[in-house]
Amino acid sequence: MDIDYNLVQRAQMLLTLDHPLSQVKDILLREGYPQDQVTELIEATEEVLNYLVPPEYDENKVGIDILHPGEKAQDRKPSVDILIDKTNGRLSLLTPQYQETWRVANEVRKAIKTQRAIYGSYLQ
Repeated sequence: MDIDYNLVQRAQMLLTLDHPLSQVKDILLREGYPQDQVTELIEATEEVLNYLVPPEYDENKVGIDILHPGEKAQDRKPSVDILIDKTNGRLSLLTPQYQETWRVANEVRKAIKTQRAIYGSYLQ
């Protein structure tokens, strides 16, 4: 099915304004866009987002979830902002666009460095 270009642009704008996907669907339907097109667009968007989130990690990695300013803790889905590899101490910033992610990452790096300094002397 061909989806109206204006519908796609409007959905993109709503998503960049941090509206949840369910709310985007409701807004688009209220604005009069065809239900079949809206449903197809939302389903395709959900499919794409499911490939991006959550990040894959195993028992060798730790995920840190950060509550960013403006977010409400209630009814919030947990997501990983920083991924730490336990074997080598490397950090992966999954949300580098947020200043809080950098702050927490710097504190984690300091803690890892301190632990290596303390426990490194015992291991030698």
